[in-house]
Amino acid sequence: MSGILVAGVPASRKTPGVALNVVLGGTGTSAGVAPKRALILGNMIGTTLSNSSPSFSVTAGSAQVGGAAVEEPVFVPSADDAATLFGRGSELHRMAIAFFEQYPNGTLYACPVAEASGTPASAVLTFATSASAAFTVRLRLCGKTIDVGVDSGATATTIAAAVADAINDEQDLPFFAQNSVGAVTITAKHDGPRGNTLIVDAYFVSSAGAETRITASSSTSPGATTGVWSGNGTLGSEITLANGATQDTFANALAACAPSRFDRVIGACIESTNIGRIVTHLNTQAGPSVQLLAQGVCGCVDTYANAVTLATGQNAARMQIVWHHASVLPAGEVAAQLAAARLAGDAAVGGTLPGEDSSPSANLDNLELATVLMQRVVGDQPLGTEIEGCLNNGLTPLGKSPTRPGYAALVRSVTTRCLRAGTPNFAVLDTAKVTVPDHAADVIRGDLPVTFAGCRLAPESDDGLPPRASLVIMPSTVRSRIAYLLKQMEETAILRNVDEHLSLLVVEADEAVEGRLNIEIPVDVIPGAHIFAGNVRQH
Repeated sequence: MSGILVAGVPASRKTPGVALNVVLGGTGTSAGVAPKRALILGNMIGTTLSNSSPSFSVTAGSAQVGGAAVEEPVFVPSADDAATLFGRGSELHRMAIAFFEQYPNGTLYACPVAEASGTPASAVLTFATSASAAFTVRLRLCGKTIDVGVDSGATATTIAAAVADAINDEQDLPFFAQNSVGAVTITAKHDGPRGNTLIVDAYFVSSAGAETRITASSSTSPGATTGVWSGNGTLGSEITLANGATQDTFANALAACAPSRFDRVIGACIESTNIGRIVTHLNTQAGPSVQLLAQGVCGCVDTYANAVTLATGQNAARMQIVWHHASVLPAGEVAAQLAAARLAGDAAVGGTLPGEDSSPSANLDNLELATVLMQRVVGDQPLGTEIEGCLNNGLTPLGKSPTRPGYAALVRSVTTRCLRAGTPNFAVLDTAKVTVPDHAADVIRGDLPVTFAGCRLAPESDDGLPPRASLVIMPSTVRSRIAYLLKQMEETAILRNVDEHLSLLVVEADEAVEGRLNIEIPVDVIPGAHIFAGNVRQH
């Protein structure tokens, strides 16, 4: 009986092929390829949105069957196509924008997730008192700045109507606005609690350019008009929408994606249940009988403590959770852009780092993100101790860009896998520890059926010579081929120490199942140069 146990490949298996189980974080083996297809999961606008005060309309997405979201993967050629397919300002449209801003030539699919017929989040911005002088209402919404001019003498209702119109004119925003006697109600375009993280920010601006932020306490403009937020929530130092309720489920969408390989699965979800569903999906797909190797990326904009709880609760090698507390952009968009950056690098924004598409073992430290902004308030930005804590708890933090003031960059790309039996274990800390083994598995899986097509399996020869007949191989033949492939990966700085680990490369015939070879393949991932420690001594 063979001494190599390959979980998930039973002795009863009859289907020919190469079934490689990727074992992450263990001793000895691992395996995978630089992925190229990304999938975003989130809500679409299934029914046209419209109202009358002021009048506006947002057309429902076309990716529907019988008036319902298709809940199956749809190819997305561009952000504009995403607007047509899923509705302008929908989660999927905005995630597609974020993805293509980082990776203009990326291959993207989207799978709509049906809403749960809940309550959309909202907040109210109320103006009172007519303007005694001209001023400006400045809105900073999801990274977009909108200035609304106010003339002297304008009533509160006139001001509110202009603000609501300005918001509705920007159809790519994730919310819309209505006015009633000076009160602007801003409502998320989707039902559910994710809307409670949408930040809304408004200011009164004087003719000299001085800003006065409107808060939940009454603020006064240069023209004596007052403004105040109500019915809102908070996130860090920011005003958010509130009272969105009834969580959706990603279960049906993930089931629809199961037959296909999507190398990066990006969720708009921010809570443990749906993120856990993605983890289960990824682990099932990665099994040796399916072999659709992929990684997940989700976002979190919650507090540090809650983000750590979310990440350690997953503790999954194939899941990455990026933390950007009180982010101007929703968490799903941050995740989409990070996933795109991991694949493409940061050349699209003037950076120099390659991505995993071209270099599976790429060091992604300080990877520049195209449109993810740093937090408005310094107190909401991560502390050094929090960044170190993130990396110790399987959480991927964003920090200040070293070259683009105001923008965010990836600190270090890590998985949520940080514990083993409740004890800290960082065998799969960096996402490269997953990307590279997956790459190796894909390379070997793609090569062996071609190299040994039509071959028969003979035992090792007594004289140590290769088989005399054509199309006949021995276990040692396959072992030599795999060793060659591993050496090629070493030469391109994907693996290291191949020769040192060759004793662990084992290929042996299964004594119980004729025609089956059991294989143990060691892969030692070349690490990124993350830390430079030294002393500068004055003499």
